[in-house]
Amino acid sequence: MLKHFLPKFVNPVVRVEQIRLLYQQGLPIQILGILTAILSVIIFWKVADHVMLGLWLGIHVVVTLIRLAVTVKFTSSKITEYRALEKWAQAYVAGTFISGLIWGSLSLFFSPAWPAAYQVTLFTVYTGIIAGALNTNSSLFVAFLAFYLPPVGCLIYVILRQPTEAGVVLAALFLIYAILMYVSALKFHNRLAMSLGVSFENERLAEQLAQSNQKLMRLVDMDELTGIANRRSMDKCLSSEWNRLLRAKKPLSLLFIDLDFFKQYNDTYGHDGGDQCLIQVAKILRIHSQRSSDMVARFGGEEFAVILPETSEGDALKIAARILADLESLNIPHTGSKVAKRVTLSIGVASMIPNQPDNDDFLRLSADKALYQAKEMGRNQIVKANFDGELK
Repeated sequence: MLKHFLPKFVNPVVRVEQIRLLYQQGLPIQILGILTAILSVIIFWKVADHVMLGLWLGIHVVVTLIRLAVTVKFTSSKITEYRALEKWAQAYVAGTFISGLIWGSLSLFFSPAWPAAYQVTLFTVYTGIIAGALNTNSSLFVAFLAFYLPPVGCLIYVILRQPTEAGVVLAALFLIYAILMYVSALKFHNRLAMSLGVSFENERLAEQLAQSNQKLMRLVDMDELTGIANRRSMDKCLSSEWNRLLRAKKPLSLLFIDLDFFKQYNDTYGHDGGDQCLIQVAKILRIHSQRSSDMVARFGGEEFAVILPETSEGDALKIAARILADLESLNIPHTGSKVAKRVTLSIGVASMIPNQPDNDDFLRLSADKALYQAKEMGRNQIVKANFDGELK
């Protein structure tokens, strides 16, 4: 039963946001508190001791200015560490409690001899500041209690000390109001906490979904075995770079690469051995395509492509030669090959400045023809396309 009258437990993430909200809402209510205090002094000036009222106002202003300085310091800082934020929360609660005591002490000026208008005004001030505390301090419920309890306790105590039956009735009515404010503040706090919790959970789920989508997109565009781009990703990249370099009037080079006698390699060393060979070749290709715009792709069983934007034919041929040299240095055995006792590659190179939109198939076909020619000429070599109907 008691749990229904206490704030619900919240996780640290929600509590951090509650503390931030507390300080964000604190600035305007503290300024409004000074104005309300000045107005209260003006109203009760005729019925209360001037010196005590002046002293009360001076203390109120000093305490509020200190709280304002603390609030401004917090809002201008970027504190993220949980323990540090908890200390700031404790400082705010201490400040609200002191302010609550100051407002509670205002009731000590009360006298049954006051005209009815002044008595009603005092009760109006108290109901107003409690209602204001509900809206601004309930994000962290203990802050509401710290401000709420001193004025409520002080006013009820002062009223009950008055030797009249009407005082008991008045105290009872104010106590009922105070209880209603407590329940309202508790509901506001719990609903805000639940709303923040749901919001953070939605953000977490949205982030997880975004990460899952990114992972899925990487899987869709990636060759699972070698970890490089697949045919789908290669097609998109080649089309995009073709149209980009058409506008820039810069060259685009494409290398088509085929492992020589790869079927025989699989027959000799098994599919696991063939997979390891493909992975090693992919690593070599990645080494020679380090720019962010370069792309290495596997678009067939033993077929690879290297897209080299803004790369001339001469540079593309040099890269192809270095690829062959690096593979030769690995000296991967291939007893089933008819050109060497190690793994070799045939490479077709096509390079040109794009001249028509969406015509990257022409470059692709040229590289494919060059690759075919390299294999026809004995494999383990590089052939470039000349775009004149001949290959050389």
